Amino acid sequence: MSFTMRPCWRWLLLFAGLTLAACATGGPKGLVKDAQGDELRKETTLGVTLPPGCPPITTSIPAEKKKLTVSYQEPTLDHGGIFLAFTTIYLSSPRGQAQAIRVWTNDARGGAIVTIKNIAVPAQEFALCVTATNWAGQESPPALPTR
Repeated sequence: MSFTMRPCWRWLLLFAGLTLAACATGGPKGLVKDAQGDELRKETTLGVTLPPGCPPITTSIPAEKKKLTVSYQEPTLDHGGIFLAFTTIYLSSPRGQAQAIRVWTNDARGGAIVTIKNIAVPAQEFALCVTATNWAGQESPPALPTR
């Protein structure tokens, strides 16, 4: 009986090794979050000061749109070679308070494609920029939106 189990264990271990290897490698990393979910609601701050370089009102959307999706790629390292801690999405409008949504990285080396869904639009016309902050607390200059 031990003779027949030995080959079975070899196949099981080989399968487990291939499965783990497949999980460790692959295409670009992705990070998808919902701005209305509990995690990001706790990381949203109203009444923030926009970082220098965040543009004045530059984006407009149709009046019927109430939510938007923002996608960007994390930098692979923040300035100074210190690993990435989080990115911040800043939104502002002329008649409302500016808000910041902090998005913690899943990998301090960065590089993930980040998609944040269901962001409440502050107004029909608004400004949007994204920064990256490293573990030393240094925030990068804003990256401006592209369509």
